[in-house]
Amino acid sequence: MRRRGRGGLVAAATIALASCASVTTRPAPPPEVPSLAEAIAHPSRLEQLRRDLRALFTDRTVDHAQWSIVVHSLRHGDTIYSLNAHRLQVPASNQKLITAATAAERLGWDYQYTSRVYATGPISADGTIDGDLVVVSNGDPTINPRHPQRWGALDDWAKQLAARGIHLVGGQLIGDDNAFAEPGWGLGWAWDDIAFGYGAPVSALQYHENQVELMIGPGQEAGARAIISTSPLGSGLTLDHGVTTAPAGAPSRVTLERIPGSSVLSVRGQVALDAKPLVEYAAVANPTVMYVNAFREALARHGIFVGGSTIDIDDLRLAPDLTKATLLLEDRSPALAEIIDVMLKWSRNLYAETLLRSMAPPGPPATAEAGLEVMRGTLRSWGILPDYYIARDGSGLSRYDYLTADSLLWLLTYLWADPKHAENFRSTLPVSGVSGSLAERMKDTPAQSRVWAKTGSMSQVRSLSGYVVTLAGEPLAFSIVVNGFRVPARDIDALVDKALVALVQFQRESTDR
Repeated sequence: MRRRGRGGLVAAATIALASCASVTTRPAPPPEVPSLAEAIAHPSRLEQLRRDLRALFTDRTVDHAQWSIVVHSLRHGDTIYSLNAHRLQVPASNQKLITAATAAERLGWDYQYTSRVYATGPISADGTIDGDLVVVSNGDPTINPRHPQRWGALDDWAKQLAARGIHLVGGQLIGDDNAFAEPGWGLGWAWDDIAFGYGAPVSALQYHENQVELMIGPGQEAGARAIISTSPLGSGLTLDHGVTTAPAGAPSRVTLERIPGSSVLSVRGQVALDAKPLVEYAAVANPTVMYVNAFREALARHGIFVGGSTIDIDDLRLAPDLTKATLLLEDRSPALAEIIDVMLKWSRNLYAETLLRSMAPPGPPATAEAGLEVMRGTLRSWGILPDYYIARDGSGLSRYDYLTADSLLWLLTYLWADPKHAENFRSTLPVSGVSGSLAERMKDTPAQSRVWAKTGSMSQVRSLSGYVVTLAGEPLAFSIVVNGFRVPARDIDALVDKALVALVQFQRESTDR
């Protein structure tokens, strides 16, 4: 059939009207509008999805909890579901989404930390440094086993120094950690958190995530002291050992306590005679002490002897003048993209607090508050106003942090639309059933590999925010934050996973578009 042009259509319509002029006509009936009863009985797919989600989050087993939820289509721009999306909630580690995004904006995805080693005196022909060896950094957090290529960094430095013929340091090995202000904790951290590895203080010199591994095994008989080993050595901690061996079949349990400012770690509890060793992670009191002790050991492994002591620069009466020192080596960390990847996939508090301080303007020792001011300014430029969040740290360990689901949604939507951030950011998030803190969630469901999101958890707090791509290919952004629940946290996780599976399976009808 030949198509008519615009003029042909007008002419045809004119002829048709003329031929019907003598015929009495009635106006065409209006399109049928379904009645309320029919709409309830036969909801659209979108409305059915909303009903299903409403039923999940208002179920009597969880309706006592405080939910803040929003789901938004990144293709159509409409809100799929919303419940108390404006409510301020404690976000736990969803705070790291804001830290990661603003750090990437301010520092750049290619940003690298720098560490340098200086000699304060001349190097003689026989390889002796007539002075001190000083190591200084601006916060590189990557010298730990989570970065296999970085874990041997201190040995690599020792090799470089040995290759220059150095075999003796006549003075001290000094750790310069003055790039960051102390004590390195976040505002609102619970005092009993700081004994554990996840509460380790941030420092400009960081080794093994500023924590030690405690392996606690049973003694030879019930009633005997348990056996505790620590790794790495040189942590600066003093153990107050109070763990006993319990009879076979008894429960094993251990608690850690350390008073802020003290290097004494109290370890209490029991380990059953037939139990496998327990593993706990404890924060060190002074990360610089562990760092320089580890560097000294690395130097010794490569034939370099340090004649003086290892010391934190803060314990010196007179700090060395590095402008007159000799730079022996300079080291750069992996790019920020790799650091954020580890931070988000494995929810590392230390990394988040490091990034927060790294955003502070150059000059005096970096503080969390200076970093937070930069964070607020960045969020403001993106249209996220302070009315929708309260930020007190970078990691979410603080109970003083508050976010709305709406603020996280706005952040996620902005990043998705910005080519500078979109792919880099999404690639750092845990993936359902595949990687990071979502590796065991939604596995073998339609949602496997279709959810990219950051988890958050602490006592009576669960959060999950990120992206979903439905089976129909529609991208969604979502944020789910819940506080104050009485049921086990695993039940909350299961309910959220069920909601995400429903989102993944959602497919619009033409009337939903």
